[in-house]
Amino acid sequence: MPVRQVELTLVHGGAIVEVVVRLYRRQTDSSGFLTPRVLARVFPDHGQFEDTVRFYEHVTGVRLDMDLDAREAGLYIVAVGPFLILDLDPELLERAEQARQTPVTMIFSDLDSALADSVANGAEIVAQPFAAPTGRGARIRHADGLLVEYLEHRPSPDDVDEPSL
Repeated sequence: MPVRQVELTLVHGGAIVEVVVRLYRRQTDSSGFLTPRVLARVFPDHGQFEDTVRFYEHVTGVRLDMDLDAREAGLYIVAVGPFLILDLDPELLERAEQARQTPVTMIFSDLDSALADSVANGAEIVAQPFAAPTGRGARIRHADGLLVEYLEHRPSPDDVDEPSL
């Protein structure tokens, strides 16, 4: 599959620039999910990203099933079982600190329904729905105070057949 250009916001002057995104997902569409996929976020120390991915592959006994490689924008994300491993460069990625403050990602079949249901049960939307390379997302604070990124995944022209790692 060809790789195309995707817009991401970089910190340098807050300008929106075009960077190449390489997106591998074993499952590109979450619309068929019966329950959300819950991922604990892991933020390895600088230079430890690949070792951390290999550690979680060993511990869980599964191979990574998703990676989003946008290193030019300061972002590299890999999912291994129930872990979402994020390599964030705060020099390049404007929202790096915000991402670090969010300990959980949940992938839903339908973002709008998940948001409406959570808000009806006491949650608060912190960041309105936004476009993401994987589909759409939003940040929400649950009634107990937990800050969570909600996502829905949809097929993308950026999807490739093999992971970067």
